[in-house]
Amino acid sequence: MRLSKTIAQSIVEEMMNVIPYNINVMNEEGIIIGSGDLSRIGNLHEGALEAIKEKSLNVIYSEKNSVKPGVNEPIIIDGKVIGVIGITGYSDEVKKFIKLVRVTAVLLIEQAEANEESQNRNLKRERFYYDLINRKTPYDEKFSKIAQDFGFDISKKHRAILVYGNNTSKKFYDLKKKYIFNYDLDINKTAFFISDDYKYKLLIDELKHYKDIEKIGIGEKEDIAAISLENSKKGVELGKKIKPNSKIYEYEELKFFIHLHHKNKEEIVNLISSIDKSEYKLELIQTIQIYVEENGQINDAALRLNIHRNTLNYRLERIKKITGKDPKNFFQLFELFCGLIWRE
Repeated sequence: MRLSKTIAQSIVEEMMNVIPYNINVMNEEGIIIGSGDLSRIGNLHEGALEAIKEKSLNVIYSEKNSVKPGVNEPIIIDGKVIGVIGITGYSDEVKKFIKLVRVTAVLLIEQAEANEESQNRNLKRERFYYDLINRKTPYDEKFSKIAQDFGFDISKKHRAILVYGNNTSKKFYDLKKKYIFNYDLDINKTAFFISDDYKYKLLIDELKHYKDIEKIGIGEKEDIAAISLENSKKGVELGKKIKPNSKIYEYEELKFFIHLHHKNKEEIVNLISSIDKSEYKLELIQTIQIYVEENGQINDAALRLNIHRNTLNYRLERIKKITGKDPKNFFQLFELFCGLIWRE
């Protein structure tokens, strides 16, 4: 590794809080890159050059030709001299501190290196998941190797589970550590990728009981993870329109309606638009949604809506009057249902 100016100066500041002497840090060429005396930064340090050459402690006993007395010891990591640390002062006074200073310097350097490696890995993880959620073409060997670095086997089909809700809680953080193939799309949306059916069932079972989770979209198993993720999103977008009270939406269950096309789409959408313009908009839209969810069963739908069955029948008649479509007729109810799907 290479000793940076930032790390060098942090070593100086850290150690000068402990010992009452000026400290210099030199790079592998003997140039001062960190010092308690900022005017010396950039200067060549003769004692450091000697320490680098001999790979051992260099002691300067007296000032000579602008070279100040002090001790200089090479910083050796993995058998390589990456720099030198020096303490300015009379050797008898400062020599006792040099081992402490060197050991501390090595620890700080290794910590900085570990932090940098962690940051680099986090950046690589971000890039990998960004590609994973956006790439809809077959994976190549290069992408496969990157995925392997994160333990993600792209040779297997994966199912995307898209979770809407608070993903910043301690409980949710623990869940992400348990199911490691996940990516936060934003502060309220997280995608999980699961290839194992058993783990998938366990995850869904856990998510069901999370109060902070609002909606869950489940894609089908796909060779391309981004396709499963896209479908899980479509499932939620459609599901909220036709089953607004549900928490979980499976693409497999809804894909017929998602892919449904109608040559008179605009005309069908206008059916619901006519309801939107009425003063009873909210209760009539809700009535259609619940009536569909309860498979046209009057008693069950009335119970869900917390109204008398006669009131429900009255609402259905009102819908028929406004739209010209009878909800009690299966095919006409289907048209109303499509209107809900396509309604913006």
